[in-house]
Amino acid sequence: MNFRTILNSAFPPFSESRREKPREMLFSVAEKPGIATTLTVGAQHTLIVLTMLVYTVVIGKQIGLTDASLRGFVALEIVVMGLVTLLQSLPTRFGSGHLIVHTPSVISMAAFIAVANSFGIGAATAGILLSSVVVIFLSGLLPRFRSLFPVEVIGILLVLLGLTLVEGGVMRFTGLHEGSFDIPTLLTASATLGVIVAFSVWSPGRLRVFAVLAGVAAGLLVAYLSGLFGAEQIAVVSNVPLFALPFGSYDIPAPTLIIAAALPQVLIEVISAVDSVGTAVTIDKMDNARWTRPDMRMVGRTITAHGFGLMMNGVTGTPPLGTSSANLGLVAVTGVAARVVGTAAGIMLVVLAFLPQVSAFITTIPRPVIGALIVYTAGYLMVVGMELILSRLLDSRRQIMVGIGVTVGVSLMVVPELAAGIPGHLEPIFGSALIMGVVTAVVLNQIFRIGISQTATIELAGIGAAHDASEFLEDRGAAWGARRDVISRAGIAVGEVLEVLHNERMVEGPVNLQATFDEYRLQLQLDYQGTAFSFADDQALDLAAFMEGDEDEDDLALDAAMSQMSGALIQNLADKVSSVKQGGQATLRMEFSH
Repeated sequence: MNFRTILNSAFPPFSESRREKPREMLFSVAEKPGIATTLTVGAQHTLIVLTMLVYTVVIGKQIGLTDASLRGFVALEIVVMGLVTLLQSLPTRFGSGHLIVHTPSVISMAAFIAVANSFGIGAATAGILLSSVVVIFLSGLLPRFRSLFPVEVIGILLVLLGLTLVEGGVMRFTGLHEGSFDIPTLLTASATLGVIVAFSVWSPGRLRVFAVLAGVAAGLLVAYLSGLFGAEQIAVVSNVPLFALPFGSYDIPAPTLIIAAALPQVLIEVISAVDSVGTAVTIDKMDNARWTRPDMRMVGRTITAHGFGLMMNGVTGTPPLGTSSANLGLVAVTGVAARVVGTAAGIMLVVLAFLPQVSAFITTIPRPVIGALIVYTAGYLMVVGMELILSRLLDSRRQIMVGIGVTVGVSLMVVPELAAGIPGHLEPIFGSALIMGVVTAVVLNQIFRIGISQTATIELAGIGAAHDASEFLEDRGAAWGARRDVISRAGIAVGEVLEVLHNERMVEGPVNLQATFDEYRLQLQLDYQGTAFSFADDQALDLAAFMEGDEDEDDLALDAAMSQMSGALIQNLADKVSSVKQGGQATLRMEFSH
């Protein structure tokens, strides 16, 4: 076996999937907009990414970095963001080939701070390097591990992460000291949060993506008027040279592997990599009008790039990055999904890293502005987490899993004495509300899967067959943790099939419904004695023929048209439909992407 064979096996070559550009998309992934469009949209993606660097500033300040070392820390983060965004956009075996932008990972923030403060930045760096190796090694397998991290578990992670940010955010927001608030701090933070909320709620879609940028600008203005930001900060920025290598005085730490400290980071980065699967699927679906199922090779390449991004973070001693949902929103708003825009954004970021005044300005953002951003992020994460949890049908097992997982995490926050007796080398694991809550949920999820078959069957007969089918699918969907909308569509489709079969007298006896589920699809198979279901090509309804024909012909034509409409409805509800007949046995199969 030669090197190329091994390389192709580990990292399959890039291949362009067949796609049809949606009507709302101006430029598809492989298209090349003009230079003006490419640079303009690329600059917008770059601006969104730069606003997210406040989280890197928060991390730097939390681990004790100041002045030049903090500026170097931020500049190196910009370099890594640019390089991994560039890697994602290029059509190679190591990237998705899509416009996927990376920003500081809020999911990873708490763990990086905790490990760096307890064991040093070198330990946090080693944890990120180990995580990168694990993620790259599993890049072809992680999409298959979705059963370990269903959206309920990711939802619990986001809820607990939001809760861990509340205390620090509120302290910065209010300026609370010895029981009293600092009024200038409170006004600055309120202005920042108010503008972010106003842009998020009332602005047109194209402006909504700049909500954070507008909030920071408003906060800086109020901070300037109240004396929290002024000549001193401007002098810091102006005294920095116009051009410099992106290091500053930040000494890149030597990795120091401490297994107990690294394990929580590895777990979080694996979950973050699984989350990037959602980003890859989303942008692929946005850019393909005939999308039916995930392109697993593309998803694997996305995770590979994510892993190499983590490796660059580990080498440079910077916090981990994750894929940006805000930039996905910008793709939807602008209608530009061309990968060349991602290339432009990546190059812009790398260039900006060599302009230290950019990093200097970001590091001088006042404390209350950062506090407002943390409060906004905490609320956003908790809401998104709850939304993810409730997007699935929940039976008693899953309700218990969610409830106990959240309770374990929250108990470590509100009763810190629980972790008092934990040995120091185990504290990063057993003393972390985030880790213990998520691990509890993962373990309970696997335990509760015992005894639940992924295939179930029911016999449908009589006038209540459609209702029985709907209840059957809801019960099974709750046990499987299926998405509500998928189960709802499946129930409507089965009801429509049963109605046509009985109204057209196409069935003799009961209908056997078999449902099979995995994390990617719900497959339904209806077996019955009778006539196979026919799906005709779309045909326009000829109203003139109804008016001119006699009454009997009108009735026959109307019956045929109604049958045709039912077939079209079923085809629209399901992602894939087929019908066959062997002997007297007919089979109808429907597949719903999950």
